[in-house]
Amino acid sequence: MQEDVRDRVVQNARKFIGTPFRHSGRSTLGIDCAGLLYMAYNRAGIFIPKNDGKEYSVQWWKHIDSEERLYNALVGCGFRFLSDDELPDKGDIPLFRLYGDHYPAHHSGIMIDQEYFVHAKCGWKEKDKKVGLGSLHPSYIDKLAWMMRYKEF
Repeated sequence: MQEDVRDRVVQNARKFIGTPFRHSGRSTLGIDCAGLLYMAYNRAGIFIPKNDGKEYSVQWWKHIDSEERLYNALVGCGFRFLSDDELPDKGDIPLFRLYGDHYPAHHSGIMIDQEYFVHAKCGWKEKDKKVGLGSLHPSYIDKLAWMMRYKEF
């Protein structure tokens, strides 16, 4: 049962590969990293709220409370941090600090195995702003803030 749900989450996330990045997007017309989590998990039967009840604005991730808001939203719907002796697995959520330690963790993805993940990239070039695959090694490992897993996995 748990393996089936993990597979559904990954399959749902993969369906968005190539979808353009769109801030606050929640469809195949455009999606952001939070929207990808919302769509992939909700379609697999695990409810992740679209937000924590507060308004998100452009560059919300620069706000001092954004990391706490993201953490509280995921923990509130049943996610936990992986311990140091646990390896990432499909369906886990990596959270990244893309702009350095002085910014909160604000970018997320969905692991498809122990190394690769699907995420909505908001790169500098227009052609790079879309959902695609990323690898923890080497480009994202230094930016990884947390790895989270749904409690029933």
